[in-house]
Amino acid sequence: MKTSLRQSMAWLHTWSGLLAGWLLFVIFVGGTLACFDRELDDWMRPALHGRDAPATPRFDAAFAHLRERAPDAHVWWVHVAGPRERAMEAYWMLDDGTEGKLALDAHSARPVPDTAGGEFFFELHWNLHAGTPGMYLVGFTGMLMLVALVAGVITHKRIFRDFFTFRPQAGGQRAWLDGHNVTGVLGLPFHLMIAYTGVAIFIASYVFGGLNAAYGGDVERFFAEAGGFYEREETGKPLARLHSIDALLADAQRRMGAPIDWASVQHPDDSSAVIAFGTDHSRRVAWDMQQVSYDAATGAFLHRTHPPTPGYLAYSWLGGLHMAQFGGSALRWLYFAMGLSGCVMLASGMQVWVRKRAQRIAQAGALSGYTLVQGLNVGVVAGMPLACAAMLLANRLLPPTLADRAAAEVTVFCATWALAAAWGIARVGGGLAWRDLFAATALVALAIPLANLLVTRESHLLATLPRGEWALASVDLLALGFGIGFLALARRASPHRARGGGRVASAGGLR
Repeated sequence: MKTSLRQSMAWLHTWSGLLAGWLLFVIFVGGTLACFDRELDDWMRPALHGRDAPATPRFDAAFAHLRERAPDAHVWWVHVAGPRERAMEAYWMLDDGTEGKLALDAHSARPVPDTAGGEFFFELHWNLHAGTPGMYLVGFTGMLMLVALVAGVITHKRIFRDFFTFRPQAGGQRAWLDGHNVTGVLGLPFHLMIAYTGVAIFIASYVFGGLNAAYGGDVERFFAEAGGFYEREETGKPLARLHSIDALLADAQRRMGAPIDWASVQHPDDSSAVIAFGTDHSRRVAWDMQQVSYDAATGAFLHRTHPPTPGYLAYSWLGGLHMAQFGGSALRWLYFAMGLSGCVMLASGMQVWVRKRAQRIAQAGALSGYTLVQGLNVGVVAGMPLACAAMLLANRLLPPTLADRAAAEVTVFCATWALAAAWGIARVGGGLAWRDLFAATALVALAIPLANLLVTRESHLLATLPRGEWALASVDLLALGFGIGFLALARRASPHRARGGGRVASAGGLR
């Protein structure tokens, strides 16, 4: 072979990273913010701030709301309030897979204005809000990321030496490449782990040959045998009366040996209905899928799930490692920091690709297509942080009485991102797109704590810091930090700081 292994790996690293780069950036931003999804949910419900969640959940009142909203649902379930989130969250799913959600005040069990919240970023991370097709696309992108990471390690002869070489003042291609190398090496173990475990979580959906061979494609039977989940066949007869779920709570906690995190009712309109209780995933790495089940009519104890099989335990351990529900806030901060390093790695890597080809494309006279790629690069990398900040700001500015506020927040996110992408394409030729979007992101981020101060009584920094509510305060403090950081980036991206001349040279962004 005339082409060496390193040259082949360089080609593979470049093109697998490029094909997946923009999508990976979106997935990484969503996943990084989802490290604190429940804390974001809590911050985005200011009506509940100023008091702690009650020690005892009000399941009966919550399920009464679900009976009103979805009496013929396939399943209802309710998550309790806790230290990370003050609201009770009630969900339902219909037989056709349609889902709904309701947020409740944990003290009064009354509905509160809902929010897209941290769950929006969590869903963006794992399926791009596109259901099953989105899940497959995210899985394929994760595989490309694994390829790019391994190929990148082989490609760089001085990978660890380059880790200690960062020259932000060098400008141009060198600064972008240094940033890519530093963040790539710094987070390499994490990035390998997060990509592999992210793909492994949905292995039963991606690689279903074994499932078809052993279970005839019956996914429910597979999971039932793996973890011992319990559900009864429907009888077609109506359930006369749902037993008090609150009355079963103490017995469920005694049997589980841990506080209850959620309760569900399977087939709530059928006499076969089953009440189930489960705990959270914070006590160990592997997901805790254990449940206890009761007859929904009589409250009689029916079943406790058996310990998972070794194979399923290994699978749930990989899933738990990815989801980071164990280890408390310190681990979530570590995942957040490593997620940010991944965002920088991806953004700088894509900009290296764009800038590396600038002079060659200028000489070939093929600027139109190249300018579109540049503009989309700006729109994704600089536009998404702006959209995220705009969504948080909208949460504070939208009227509390607005119908479907969660959808309105999502609309603000999508509209802002679309405008940012259009602005990036329109302004990239003059080298102003990066500066404009970084400056806009800074202003919106700095406006978040200001708006919080003006429109809330219990949620702003002057209230949360004296109370020691660091989870709430951290959102405002991070908004301030990111605002200052993006101001610095906007200044650095200003055209008067650029070196070199010409349209392509000035279109490259940061110098």
